[in-house]
Amino acid sequence: MLQSDVRKVSAYKAEMQEIIYSKDIMEDNEMTKVDIISGFLGAGKTTLIAKLLKEAFQGEQVVLIENEFGEIGIDGGFLKESGVEIREMNSGCICCSLVGDFGTSLKEVVEKYHPDRIIIEPSGVGKLSDVIKAVKNIGDDVKINSTAAVVDASKCKMYMKNYGEFFNNQIEHAGTIILSRTQNVSEAKLKTDIELIRSLNKDAHIITTPWDDINGKQILDAMENVTNLELEMLAEAAAKAAEEHEH
Repeated sequence: MLQSDVRKVSAYKAEMQEIIYSKDIMEDNEMTKVDIISGFLGAGKTTLIAKLLKEAFQGEQVVLIENEFGEIGIDGGFLKESGVEIREMNSGCICCSLVGDFGTSLKEVVEKYHPDRIIIEPSGVGKLSDVIKAVKNIGDDVKINSTAAVVDASKCKMYMKNYGEFFNNQIEHAGTIILSRTQNVSEAKLKTDIELIRSLNKDAHIITTPWDDINGKQILDAMENVTNLELEMLAEAAAKAAEEHEH
């Protein structure tokens, strides 16, 4: 092959790669981002979501899907100001009866609102692995952007002991663990919390900074900087866990 032909082939390959890369970016931009923020009742999920809405999601069309067992029910006026719609769902256990309805509801939200982002706040007793599986089953209109678990630093050890699988599942399948109320615990207790979390999930980002000392954009950056490969692995593990739960 002549040198000029080699150059032409190389240029063609580069051009094709650029087209594929641009196509991937366009597809990503068209897909609705889904952020799943789990955590037991009282851990601070609603407070965190309010912080993210105010400080990180400005200018985006956001839909919040919250279970009616949410801890304080975000103020309606606040929601109107933020342009957020709420879709309440009635069910006690996400892994038993909500997964089917959840998928239908999520599809409806995407088709009706075409939002930039959907925030899902599952029930405190819902398994994060089930929520991830339900989102993945929706298809190509959405992509899991981040999975986070909010953990009360003062109750981590107690919850792990008392609630076992339900609490541990949230930690095992989260890309980011966001500790709340760290300003109220000692260094020794915080260290124990981190060791307990690491025993279940060695790869997750762990945020220990008191929320008053960090802004929502920084929290979102940490949540989103989990690599796509890590998210895929978490999603695969979640699907496997959900299948085992069904049998």
